[in-house]
Amino acid sequence: MLRDRKKNDVNEGKWIGVGGKFEKDETAGECVKREVMEETGITPEKLIFHGIIYFRNDEYEDEEMYLYSAHISDEVASSVNAEAAKDEGTLSFIRDEEISSLNLWEGDRVFLKDMLEGKTRISYDLNYRKGKLTECKKVPVANILFDLDGTLIDTGEGIMKCAAYALESEGIKVSDYHELSFFVGPPLVYTYTVRYGFDMQKARELVDKYRERYNPIGVYECEPYPGVRECLKALKEKGYKLYVASSKPEHMCRLLLDHFDLSDYFDDVAGSTPDGKIDTKSQVLAELFRRHTQSDPCFAGSAILVGDTKFDIMGAIDTGISSLGVSFGYGSPEEMLDLGACGIADSLTEIDDRFFKSL
Repeated sequence: MLRDRKKNDVNEGKWIGVGGKFEKDETAGECVKREVMEETGITPEKLIFHGIIYFRNDEYEDEEMYLYSAHISDEVASSVNAEAAKDEGTLSFIRDEEISSLNLWEGDRVFLKDMLEGKTRISYDLNYRKGKLTECKKVPVANILFDLDGTLIDTGEGIMKCAAYALESEGIKVSDYHELSFFVGPPLVYTYTVRYGFDMQKARELVDKYRERYNPIGVYECEPYPGVRECLKALKEKGYKLYVASSKPEHMCRLLLDHFDLSDYFDDVAGSTPDGKIDTKSQVLAELFRRHTQSDPCFAGSAILVGDTKFDIMGAIDTGISSLGVSFGYGSPEEMLDLGACGIADSLTEIDDRFFKSL
C-alpha cells in the first residue's frame, strides 16, 4: 500500500504492507486476517508467519510488527476492493522484482530481502534516529518452547488407550487402540467434536470419561523419546531458556516431567486447564506469553515452538512465533513444512545450538 491519503502520517509517501493494530483479546493471526479483510476486502487462503520486527524510534513510541505473508490465488486477488483502504492509501500488488525500487523504510528493505530470499525466520530489532536507520540487529532464538506429547515424551499408548476407553462408553468399539493416533496432539474436545461429531456437552463428558482412566493409569503409559535428556542439557548449557507449551493439562505435564526427572531443565510449564478456559495451543502459548513478556519484552520475538503436529504449527502461526517440526511424533512432516515450519528434525539430537543459530 502506498500511504498517500492520511495527513500527518509518519508513513507518508512510503510503501508498506497492509495491517494494523490489535483489538482487545485478538491473537496475531486473528488481527492480520481482520486487517487484511478491512483494507483489501479479501481473506488470505493461508498465512505464513515469518517473525517479529521491533521498531525503536527517537521520535515515536516503540512498536513491534508481526510479519506475515499470505498465499492468494489469482481468482481471490482479482476480487480485491481497491476502495477498502481509500482513507489510508493506494492499494496495489507489486511484483517481487519491483519491490526494491519502491520508496521503502530502510529497515523494511532488510526484512523484505530476507522474505524474497526464502528465509524461514525473520526477526529484527531496528533502531531509528531522526527517521534514519541507525542499527539493525537480528533477534536470535533465546526461548525454546517444547510441545510435550509426541515431542519430548511418547505418550501415545496412554492417550490412545484412554480414548478407546471413553469411546467404548458410547458403544464405539475400537479393535486396535493404535488406530486412534489422531488423538495425540490436538485438544480432546476438538477430536470428539470434529472427528466424531459429538456436541460440546457430550464431548466434555467424554473428556471426563477419558480422564477416569488416564489420571490413575494412562498418564504413566509412556516413555521419553531417545536423547531427550541430552538435548535439553545441551541447550541449557548454551544459555537457552526452555519451556513446555502443551495442550495436556498443566498439572499432568508437571507430573510427567517430575516422573521422568526432567523438570529442572525447564524455566516454566504451561498447559491446558481442566475448566476449558485454556485449551488450544494458541491459548496455551498466550498464557506463557502473559507470564513472561513483562520481564522479557522480546519474549515472543526470540521464541520458537518445537512440536510434532499441524496443531503446534497452526498455534504458533496464530500466536505469532516461529516453529520447528519433528518427524518422530504423530503428525505429518510435509504438512508442517507446508504450513510454514522452519524445518523438520528427525531426532532430538538434531535440535541443537547450531540449528537455532542458523535461523
